[in-house]
Amino acid sequence: MSLNNKKLNRNFHNGVPHWKFQRISAIINMPLIIWFVYSIIKFSDYSHISVTEWVKNPINCILISFMFASIFYHSSLGIQVVIEDYISEIKSRAFLLNFSKIIIFFLFIVSFGSLVNIYIK
Repeated sequence: MSLNNKKLNRNFHNGVPHWKFQRISAIINMPLIIWFVYSIIKFSDYSHISVTEWVKNPINCILISFMFASIFYHSSLGIQVVIEDYISEIKSRAFLLNFSKIIIFFLFIVSFGSLVNIYIK
């Protein structure tokens, strides 16, 4: 096997872990989102008090936290694929990848902080 074939082979397998993590996060998202939608539909009263009491339940709060983490991680992986596939200029691609990760992390922190704020009060 020549040096070029080894380099090509190594580059070919670079996307495999990314692909696996994207599929794993999608599989984790499915039951969490089904649970969340079922729980929301199950409400008889959509008042602010009943929803905040539901969120204050420790199991619901933990599951919502996992759902936030999984959704934001999955969306980060998906946005990364789109940027890598459609942005050919290296500097623009690097900027957009970093910018998207910062934005997604910020959105996760705001979502998680809001959840903690509801749980504490």
